[in-house]
Amino acid sequence: MSTAGPATTPNLGVRVLSLDGGGVRVLSQLLILQNMMYRAQQSLGRDTALSPCEYFELIGGSGMGGVIALMLGRLRMSIADVLSVYEKLRPQSKWGGGEVFKASKFEKVLQEIFREEMMKDDHADACKTFVCARNEMNLNAGIPELFRSYNTPEEPASGCMIWEAARATTATPDLFKPVEINLGGRKQRYSGGSLGHNNPTSVVLAEAHTLYPSRAVVLVASIGSGHPKTIQIPESHSSGDLTQAMSQIVQDCEKTHEDNAHRFQGIPNTYFRFNVQQGMQELAPQDWEKSSKVSAHTGAYLKTQDVKAKLTQAVQVLLSEYYVCLIFTI
Repeated sequence: MSTAGPATTPNLGVRVLSLDGGGVRVLSQLLILQNMMYRAQQSLGRDTALSPCEYFELIGGSGMGGVIALMLGRLRMSIADVLSVYEKLRPQSKWGGGEVFKASKFEKVLQEIFREEMMKDDHADACKTFVCARNEMNLNAGIPELFRSYNTPEEPASGCMIWEAARATTATPDLFKPVEINLGGRKQRYSGGSLGHNNPTSVVLAEAHTLYPSRAVVLVASIGSGHPKTIQIPESHSSGDLTQAMSQIVQDCEKTHEDNAHRFQGIPNTYFRFNVQQGMQELAPQDWEKSSKVSAHTGAYLKTQDVKAKLTQAVQVLLSEYYVCLIFTI
């Protein structure tokens, strides 16, 4: 694993990475990031692969994208390291009950990956990392609960273990039951970050403004887990159908993308959204047996000329000023 961290020069622009939720489909995010970092490696003439934590000051994620964010940012893992444990994240199905997957088995996997590491990261050059969840006592779903690896001017870093934060952000209703976490001597009950913040880009930007009020955000890399199918309100209006439709609406990432695309439309080469457009529509987050399809559709997406051009531009911004400002530690 790399121990390098992002440069902390006060006048250096801030680069942020946002990772959507999406279950098995987050494999697409890893493949897109792998291509981006390979391009950066070639541009720098480096012999070894680069890790996202070396270049992004802040990484935020939701759902399974949050788990990826914790591995890349908080543990400073390389993309190859994350890909090597990706299959371990495959939840185990269970029979009966209201959820699809057995939470206890998934927790054991998370504990194996993250061990006894705490969320707070005291390294001076740490890549700041957070994941979104929802406190079930908070009736306003528009306000996410953030599990942070860093202190902010208003709140300290989250006093829990990394695996607990990973469990909280992935506790999507109907897939996993909520989780109870002891914070500050009180047990709090959390469900997944996908409800309202499946695309956490706006939250990432708000955090960046809080952490770096005097520094401009020069790169927003927002990576989705595949374009969803069209959302339709069923004519039957049955309770179950409406619940499913409303869940799709809440988890829809494209509205957040459109809002941020509009926000940065006057600032070229700052906001980059990478999200496979075709082939992922029929892949549900729990379809882990179809990961090969995720790989195939992402590979085809990365070969399109528009995406190649966007990746080239994004890498140019990613590397700007870092040629002389990066500090590596061994």
